[in-house]
Amino acid sequence: MNRVWVFLFCVVLTACGTAPVVTSPARIAAERSHRMALQAIQDGRIQSAEGEWQQALRGYQAIDDWRGQGMARLGLAQASQRLGRNLQAEQTLLPMLQDGYFLPEQQVQAALQLAQLIWRQDLPRAQQLLAQARLNCAAPCFVAVQMDNLAAQIALEQGDVSTAAQLAAQVLDLAAERPAERAFALRLLAEVALRQGRWFDAERALMRAIDLDRQSAEPMWLLDDYRLLLSIAKRKGDVALEKKAQAHLASLCAAIECSP
Repeated sequence: MNRVWVFLFCVVLTACGTAPVVTSPARIAAERSHRMALQAIQDGRIQSAEGEWQQALRGYQAIDDWRGQGMARLGLAQASQRLGRNLQAEQTLLPMLQDGYFLPEQQVQAALQLAQLIWRQDLPRAQQLLAQARLNCAAPCFVAVQMDNLAAQIALEQGDVSTAAQLAAQVLDLAAERPAERAFALRLLAEVALRQGRWFDAERALMRAIDLDRQSAEPMWLLDDYRLLLSIAKRKGDVALEKKAQAHLASLCAAIECSP
């Protein structure tokens, strides 16, 4: 599973309103593109958001605003990743780890986003980036639960189900008001239970995750959920549950052009 965090962190992506009021046409244009990108994301127009982030980035570069550049790069990378342009997303984030002009919290998020992006293809590098993000994130770390979820995902990939379960449970304790992260953690616990042959526990945890993901209304998360539910049903030998999972997958894929 490679879930993308689409709910942008306000502290690093929506802070342009705190900048001094300047009537420069160049700044007005950059901040307008920034606002339009955020609105496009809220509306689910990801391709439009990508274009607006690109314009915002160029605008902030033109006025030597590194804080604005950091926000634009983070948003652009997320939009590109959601559109399947992973290489472009990586190239957008890399300068933030190499140049010391970006805000520390932006560099932390850039390292985390890049780790999320590449962990399937380059696990050692993803672990290094995650460690870098943890080291540089000042307490209380604003992305601590995202880091724990990614660490749990990596542990599960390495077959360390005990660590994965411990980290996911920790997220549930820390993220009471963050349904997207709770759903992620519950889904990881469902995967742990599935690997351990605890079919009913797996189903129970996953149904809680599905309830939360339906509230978030993010299609790709639901697609991951129901694919896992189908796996649980097959391992459990539950024909009715298998039909239910297949029906939901067929409905999703009719809308977003995927393969169940």
